Amino acid sequence: MTDCPPVILKQSGSGGERGELIATCDYAYLGLVEYTEALELQRDLAHERALGQIPDTLLLLEHPPVYTTGRRGPGANLRISESALGAPLVETDRGGEITFHGPGQLIAYSIIDLRQAGLTVVTYVRSLEETIIRTLRRYGVEGSTECGLTGVWTGEDKIAAIGVRVGKPAGAAGGWVTTHGLALNVTVDLDWFGRIVPCGIADRGVTSIEKLSANTPPFREVAADLARDFGDVFGRTMVKEDPAQVRAHVVTSV
Repeated sequence: MTDCPPVILKQSGSGGERGELIATCDYAYLGLVEYTEALELQRDLAHERALGQIPDTLLLLEHPPVYTTGRRGPGANLRISESALGAPLVETDRGGEITFHGPGQLIAYSIIDLRQAGLTVVTYVRSLEETIIRTLRRYGVEGSTECGLTGVWTGEDKIAAIGVRVGKPAGAAGGWVTTHGLALNVTVDLDWFGRIVPCGIADRGVTSIEKLSANTPPFREVAADLARDFGDVFGRTMVKEDPAQVRAHVVTSV
């Protein structure tokens, strides 16, 4: 594995020249959420974040089995016909190639104003990778990055995928806000990945914490650890929110 040249990760909102207080980030564990519902929720939250109506927000959840692709579609990355996949295939507005989401895979969707955070797209993605690496270490798994490829790897196998979108959901007057995020394989059934070329990389495999660890990690514990590590990497005080209120969130302006 070859690491890219180091990127200095700015822990934003931690004080400094302006004497700012440490910024907050709301987070909630939502449980099992349909992919399209989570997509709509992200769009609503991103709109409000762009207008400065809510702080940065981290959504932690699982999806029922679903395959998703970036804007270019699956292309030649289906190993079997779409009708034989056994789960829906959804084309979405994130970057990246086809991947699988399902129970036992921890999804973290981060809604962040990049300008206020002082992050570029590159440093944002590298910060997500660093968050994952720190969480993996808690379970005795050593993750790494590879230059030219996003996500986190253990040897030749990918253990976490990253696909993000950055836009101005409130128009020119609003901020540059992120949606989508990361998918960490905790106890997910890896057989689902055999029906596709995961992330469009044919010569690499996929793995999970469960496969590499002596003990099966409690899923909610991994989610809590990832939220904690996210706060450390991004320089945020993490504020736990009521999941029912977050899931019921609806934007009131367009």
